[in-house]
Amino acid sequence: MRNCAILAWQPLLRPPLPNQEPPINPDIYEAPIKALTCRNQITSLMALVVAREQIGSAKVVIGDLRSEHGVIPADLIRVRLVGTVPTPEVGMVCDPLHEVDEFDIDKCAALHLSLRVPRGIPGGVYEGPIILKANGEEIAFNRIEAEVANVDLPDARDWSFFLNVWMNPATIARRHGVEVWSEEHFQLLCPYIEDLALHGQKTVVAPICYQPWGVQTRDPYPNSIRWKKSNGKFEFDFTAFDRYIELHEQYGINRAIHCYTIVQGDKNGGNMIEFFDVDAGEIKLVKAAVGDEFYTFAWGSFLKAFVEHLKRRDWLGRAYIGFDERSPETMEAAIDFIAEHAPELKVSLAGNTIEDLYPKIDDLALQIGFNERGVTEASPAERSAMGIAQLLRIDTLRSATKRATNMTTSFYVCSGPEHPNTFLFSPLVESRMLPWLALQGEYDGFLRWSYNDWPDDPYNHPEWGTWPTGDVFFVYPGENGPVSSLRWEQLMEGIADYELAKIASANIREPEEMVDYEQAVTLACRNTDGRTKSVGDIEIARRLLIPIAEH
Repeated sequence: MRNCAILAWQPLLRPPLPNQEPPINPDIYEAPIKALTCRNQITSLMALVVAREQIGSAKVVIGDLRSEHGVIPADLIRVRLVGTVPTPEVGMVCDPLHEVDEFDIDKCAALHLSLRVPRGIPGGVYEGPIILKANGEEIAFNRIEAEVANVDLPDARDWSFFLNVWMNPATIARRHGVEVWSEEHFQLLCPYIEDLALHGQKTVVAPICYQPWGVQTRDPYPNSIRWKKSNGKFEFDFTAFDRYIELHEQYGINRAIHCYTIVQGDKNGGNMIEFFDVDAGEIKLVKAAVGDEFYTFAWGSFLKAFVEHLKRRDWLGRAYIGFDERSPETMEAAIDFIAEHAPELKVSLAGNTIEDLYPKIDDLALQIGFNERGVTEASPAERSAMGIAQLLRIDTLRSATKRATNMTTSFYVCSGPEHPNTFLFSPLVESRMLPWLALQGEYDGFLRWSYNDWPDDPYNHPEWGTWPTGDVFFVYPGENGPVSSLRWEQLMEGIADYELAKIASANIREPEEMVDYEQAVTLACRNTDGRTKSVGDIEIARRLLIPIAEH
């Protein structure tokens, strides 16, 4: 082994821990750091810096990437140090991506490189240096080779893939010690919303009631609408709600507004209505069943005012009342209530339900499993304990979407299935595969219930409750915004793959191209257990699609 070297590492594999002995295969010492990418895409590369002796205050310098016909400036390559967090399941895991100017090397250090390929440059192979310096001297050198295809991906805001990841604004307020919905809070939210937009988020997840998901997270979601009751009438302050929607629009998240929710419990009770009682001078909480006298009075008043407000803001056409894993009986009662009091509003459901309800749902995200070929299976039986009364058959989804052609369909993973998933200890290739699985299953997108529900100390104790570690967040808290993760970056790249496949599918002209397209999807989706998945399947799949997309 050389005294110090910069090695290429496969970005779909987690790198060695900082204090582990690095690989000793001599062949990798000569390999450049390679990427296959499209124009207008952010692509991950990985470098492993190894050293015989400990090195302090090392720094990486990257030069411009050049081809015969163009240049990718060095400032379009973002370098972050891969950090580690402990998990009770498997011990230390590489995941967070830290912004650092200098770093120490103890046997090895992993660097994540995000290459942003600009529009308009010619296709071809772009090469440039990556240099490691310490004490002002060059101590290691390698090359970066980016193979740029003649394919332009759309901007993230224009991606067809429907990404729906739920951000909890209260967690950010707690982390920074500011009041929820204060001016300071909205400013702190900006970089998180921008990060969601960069990764393709398509919907605002807006809380409109008291604790829409109860207390299953460290911080209950805060109601963005203030309810007030005076002289027997309800009034509503939409100030925070409006500002929240406007912030998302500012960053290009404007496809849908999912408003949670009008039932936290079930049809027969457990639904909490919080309001300030002006006459009594206090905040009150009232439990109600769907359709009872107080529920009808309170929610009927709200929905009438809400619809009028959405009309004034020109938001009504993309507003949904959202539900999360409610039983068919509860869903039927809630949908009937909406139909009576606010038929203009759409309905979204994250959860499996009976086929009879499909025509009444405008956005349906299903919890499903996959077989070894990546084909969807029925939801695992244990999910029935979480409020799902009937498990979904795949053929019922197909028949439903034929009848409800305007329905948006997606799928989600949560505490299950075990594979594929996005836990801290899940193989990285599983995050990358999820959009491919949506492609094969003809889903519009993917839903994940938690973007940032951090426990008190996510860097040293990332576990929370009974959920598998990492289930409750994709990103970590930073001083100036989110600290990304290997999982989050690979999910974004999987969505870019989905967009590439959509371009290719629209360009198919010959039977041979159809064969290549189908083989690409089959390769990318086979073997959903990332522990045994060949990560090379993803690149082979992309190489099959690119010639078709380049027409």
